Amino acid sequence: MAYLDLDNLQTIFLDDEALRTRRLQRQPCGVLNITSGRIVACDPLVQPEREPFVRSVSGRGGFPAEVLQHEGRHALAVLWLRERGSLQAAGLHWEPALLEGQLQDELGDDEFYGYPVDAGVGCFMDAECAAAIAEREARESSANPDYVSYYDDVLDTELGVEDMADHYPLGEGSANNVLIFSSGWGDGSYPSFWAIDASGEPVALVTDFMTMHGGDARSEDEKRDDAYAASLSPEKLAALEALGAAAVNGDAAAIRPLLDAGLAGANDIIPSLGETAITSAIRMNRLEALRMLLGAAPCPAMPEQLRIEGQAESYLAYARWLGKPRVPGLIELLEASETAAVAAPAPAEGTSLWKRLFS
Repeated sequence: MAYLDLDNLQTIFLDDEALRTRRLQRQPCGVLNITSGRIVACDPLVQPEREPFVRSVSGRGGFPAEVLQHEGRHALAVLWLRERGSLQAAGLHWEPALLEGQLQDELGDDEFYGYPVDAGVGCFMDAECAAAIAEREARESSANPDYVSYYDDVLDTELGVEDMADHYPLGEGSANNVLIFSSGWGDGSYPSFWAIDASGEPVALVTDFMTMHGGDARSEDEKRDDAYAASLSPEKLAALEALGAAAVNGDAAAIRPLLDAGLAGANDIIPSLGETAITSAIRMNRLEALRMLLGAAPCPAMPEQLRIEGQAESYLAYARWLGKPRVPGLIELLEASETAAVAAPAPAEGTSLWKRLFS
């Protein structure tokens, strides 16, 4: 069937906490003035004259728009035609936003009709705004012999660091504006979809920039890390965080009682750091902290998710891989500990590796 990531589209109805769980955040990008009811989504720097969608909207006036972003990259752009809080996702259906002559039945598997992006931005605007953009460009180019482009001479300062603009081509107070935002991965082609209520009225228009799948912006590693953190009891999490802080700060005296309490292990991943206490001590050049973490036991194997394939697949290799020199004695401590690990006999049946290492 044609491309439709329903889970992506339905994230627009999530509350802010649910969005944060998926590494997304909501960012308002202005209020669109709808004057004709005919909506255009396009790259306004390349194709401001693009045709409006066949489906029109009945409302006139100002309608809010926002983007859902992940680490500054826009995943979805949403034009709300009805207040979000009044809508139930389960009561809506979705259909592609099509131009005249486009037929959904002609699309193959994972195909879609999208608008082309060649300047790294997309937009929502009323169809009547195209004339305002053309008028502004004609005015700028005739008045300025050094005119370069609409982007360089008009929009650059408006877009700013957020890569968004609520732009009025003919100035504040004029009838039409265009809401501009950076487009996902940049240049490409991106589909838009209508959310339709039971009466057949559109309640939202969404452009999917296809930077995520299944409504979750997290990488597989991030999902794994989040699942691990969620599996920890509050007591174990607190102990791990305290152990990590002690390793980072080189507080060797605080490490022993934390290990003896049995909740925090030297080779356990510390969620806030994304590494073990051993890794932290090596990275921060904390020799005495590392000595306390290793104790008399052989050096444990580095957790698989921390290994750097072909470069740092053990703690000793990690210490050698780091850019700056380690303090005197640190490499030697790891060499002795890893040699002991190689020579150590296998644990007796029924004896856990963790008990053997720290008993």
